[in-house]
Amino acid sequence: MTNQWSRWINFATLLLVNLLWAVQYPAYEIASRKMGVAILNFWTLLMAATLLAPWWLRSRRSTRVTNHRITWRSIHEFSVLGVLGILPPSVMLAWGIDRSSASNAAILSLTIPILMVLMACFMLGEKLTGLRLASLALGLCGTLLISITDLKHVSFDHRVLLGNVIILFAGAGSAFYNTYSKDLLSRYSEVEVLLYSYLVAGLACAVISLAVDRPSFVKAWEADASTWVAIAVLGLLSWGLAMVLWMWVLNRLEVGQISTSIYLLPVFGVILSVVTVHDQITRSQIMGAVLVLVGTATLTVFERNVPGENTQPRPK
Repeated sequence: MTNQWSRWINFATLLLVNLLWAVQYPAYEIASRKMGVAILNFWTLLMAATLLAPWWLRSRRSTRVTNHRITWRSIHEFSVLGVLGILPPSVMLAWGIDRSSASNAAILSLTIPILMVLMACFMLGEKLTGLRLASLALGLCGTLLISITDLKHVSFDHRVLLGNVIILFAGAGSAFYNTYSKDLLSRYSEVEVLLYSYLVAGLACAVISLAVDRPSFVKAWEADASTWVAIAVLGLLSWGLAMVLWMWVLNRLEVGQISTSIYLLPVFGVILSVVTVHDQITRSQIMGAVLVLVGTATLTVFERNVPGENTQPRPK
């Protein structure tokens, strides 16, 4: 497989990942009507872990590598990843939106790719190149064009300050998960990183739910079929398949190279709204989508001579 063809595969995979991520918004909206945020994320992560478990068992049986043993170091690493990397963008984000607004969350989430690049520089030693800054700027401008409606409803009044701060922490947690996972991928497989962090975060969600909203945890079985279908979509697609593909690309490219692809999420959000509820797409949204696509393709396909770029997954 040629290097150029491999880059296009990376780009196509990122498109698919963001499409699968985009379906989480209607799914969360449906499921949250019957469940509290902590117990909802517990069942979602449990569903995703169940999907990953057979893959994990197969990899352990087929490999002769003996470094899969659980050590105190691995327990510490995945505890940090699960608590600081998953709880913020799941549980904390919902709390932040409840104290602020969805529009504020949509705009504040634009900081995630920027935080990813900065964290990659400090934590992984990646270089902050002019091309990466230009691609981030393209993606940011494109997303702002797509999010004009959200911009009209943004409020940074002091009454929503706490909610906005929590939303920022949630975004930082998402950026931390991606960056810290890149470091762990040098020692663990993609499935191990996902499964172990999901188990830690799922346990934390169960504890939070029992402490904050015990009846919701105990009576989860009373939820209707639509709620469980939404949880299945979240666990199997958004947190399951999408995250496996994301880790696969993350293992091949640097964090800075795939950071701009996060801006594809609102692009697919608009497309899904057009397809499902027949919203009208505007010229500014089309222009914004083009800018995001150009910014993402620039780094994943056309950036050259990147130290540490891999066309094949790292050996485990």
